[in-house]
Amino acid sequence: MIQSNYFADNPDLQDHVERFVDWQEMIGLYEDGFRDAQEYKATGNERLSMAPSTNEEALAYYHQMLDAYGDMCGNELSQLAAPMDRIGLKFENGKVTHPAEIEKLFEKFDDAGLRPIAFQKKYGGLGVPNVLKALCQEMSYRADGALSITCGSVNLAAILEAYASKEMRDEWIPKLIHERYSVTMGLSEADFGSDLPSVRTRAEKIDGKWYLTGTKRFQTMACGLNKYPAVLLALARTGAPDSGARGLSFFLVDSKDFEVTGIEKKLGIKASPTCEVAFEKAPGLLIGEEGHGLSRYVIGMLNGARLSVASQGTGIATAAWYEARKYASERIQFGKPIDQIPAVAKMLRRMERESKAMRCLMVEAASAVDRYHWKALRAIDSDEKTKKDDFGRKWEKLASTITPMAKYYISEMANSVAYDAIQVFGGAGFIEEYDVARLYRDARITNIYDGTTQIQVNAAIGGVVSGMAETGGLRAHLQEMLDLVAKGESSRAAILKELFAEFESLVSHFKTLEGAKKDSFAFEVVETATRTLNSLLLAKTSLKLTGTAREERFQLTHEYAVESLGTAQASKLRMTR
Repeated sequence: MIQSNYFADNPDLQDHVERFVDWQEMIGLYEDGFRDAQEYKATGNERLSMAPSTNEEALAYYHQMLDAYGDMCGNELSQLAAPMDRIGLKFENGKVTHPAEIEKLFEKFDDAGLRPIAFQKKYGGLGVPNVLKALCQEMSYRADGALSITCGSVNLAAILEAYASKEMRDEWIPKLIHERYSVTMGLSEADFGSDLPSVRTRAEKIDGKWYLTGTKRFQTMACGLNKYPAVLLALARTGAPDSGARGLSFFLVDSKDFEVTGIEKKLGIKASPTCEVAFEKAPGLLIGEEGHGLSRYVIGMLNGARLSVASQGTGIATAAWYEARKYASERIQFGKPIDQIPAVAKMLRRMERESKAMRCLMVEAASAVDRYHWKALRAIDSDEKTKKDDFGRKWEKLASTITPMAKYYISEMANSVAYDAIQVFGGAGFIEEYDVARLYRDARITNIYDGTTQIQVNAAIGGVVSGMAETGGLRAHLQEMLDLVAKGESSRAAILKELFAEFESLVSHFKTLEGAKKDSFAFEVVETATRTLNSLLLAKTSLKLTGTAREERFQLTHEYAVESLGTAQASKLRMTR
C-alpha cells in the first residue's frame, strides 16, 4: 500500500473538509450552543475537557483529528495490511488468536485516542458529527478493511446512546471504551441472515433476569482481541415462537458468557475474525423495551452500519484508484507509461470520477443523519419526549432513503473500481504480491454484509418513489441543487436538467407497472435516483472551487452526468419493452 498521510495526500478529501462541507451548520447541529464546553466550565468533568467553545476551536479539533487519522492509517495501519492478510488468525480450543502485530496496532490506535469516534464526549468518546466520522473512517478503510474493523468495532455500540437506559449508558459505554472491548451485531443465524423476523435464539426471563440460548453466525470480532473482551448486541426472541418481528428484543451479552465455536475461512478481510457463537443460558442485559428489538433498535443500528460501509467502499475505491494511478504512471510499455495509452487513461478517469462521486454521496448521507439525529438524541438524554420539527422530519425521511442508496451504490462501485484496478495492473494485478488483489477480494463483502444490495434497493425504493411526488422531499432536495447550479453556472445545468427529466420519466413509468414486473425494475429506479443525486452533488461542489480546479470538476461532473443519462435511458428502454 502507498505509505503517506491519507489526509494530506488526498486533495479531494481536503476539498470536502475545507470547502464543501457546511461546517457552520454541522457544528451548530452537533455542539448545540457548545453545551459540552459550558458543562466543563461548570463541573470540571475531564471527559469534556477537549470540548470546543467556538466554531474555530471545533474546526481546529476536527483538523487535528483528520491529520491524526491520516497519519496513523496511512503510515502504520496500511503497512500491516498485506502481511496480516497472509498470516491470518488461529482458532484452537474455542479461542481465536490474533498476531501480536495486530494487538500492538490496536493498542497504539487506542492509546492515540482514535478508537471511540462514534461516541459523545461525556462517555469518553471523541465527540464529532457523523460527517467527520465518515471522512475519518474512509481513510481507515483505505488503509485496510480488516484492521479497520478490528480497531473500530466498538463504535457499533453507539446505538446504546439512543436506546439503552440511562443507567446502562452510563455504566457500559465508558466500560466498552476504556476496557478495550470489541463489539459485534448479534443478528444473523445459520438459517436466517436477512430474514431477521424468523431468528430462533431465545431469551427467557428467570427471577427477573434474562438468559439467552441459541447460536449466531457471521459475528465479526465476537471473540474480542486476544486478552481484550467483546460484547454481542444480540437479537433474541422473547415472544412466542410465531410472534415474528414483534416478539424480538435486543440484548447486550458479554463474551465471558458465550462460547466461540469456530471462525469462517473467508475470501477477504482475512485478518478480521468472523465467528460462530453459542449461547447456553447466557446472561443478557435488555436494551430498551421488550419487543422492539427489530422494529426500532436493530433498524437504527443498521442505519449506522450503512454509513460505515459507505466509508468502507469509498476507502477501498480510493485505495484502488491511487494504487492503479501510481502503477500506470511507472509501468513502461511501447516506450511510454501506460497511463498515456487512451484505453488505460479512460479506465483511470472513470475510477477517479466514481471515487469522487462516492465521496460526495458518503458525505451527503452522513450529513443527512446529522441533521436530525443529534436533536433527537439530546431529547432522549434529557428524558424528554422527542419533538421533531419540520426540519428534523424532513431530514429523517431523506436520510432513510439516502443511506440505503449510499450503501448500495458505494459498495457496488467499490467492487467495480477494484475490478478496474486489477485490469490496469494486468497480469501483475492477479498476483497477491500487489495490494490490488487484496483490495479486490476485500471489496466483495461490502455489497453483502449489513444488508445486501438487493435489501438496500428494497429499503430505498419506497422513499424514492414517494419522494418524487409533486410535493416530495427528494424532489425538492434535487430541485434545490439543480436551481443552485443553474444560478451559479447556467451553461453547466443543461445536462443536469436533461438527466433530472429522464429520472422523472422513469419514476412515472415505474408507477404504472404492477406485480412482479414492477418489483423487478426497482433496482433501475434506485440506480437512476442515486446517479442523479451524485451528478447534482458533484455540480454543487464544483461551485465552491475557482479557476482551473472549478473547470476540471465541472468537466468531471459533465462526464458523470452523461454516463448517468445513458444509464437512465437504457433502464427506461428495458422497462418499456
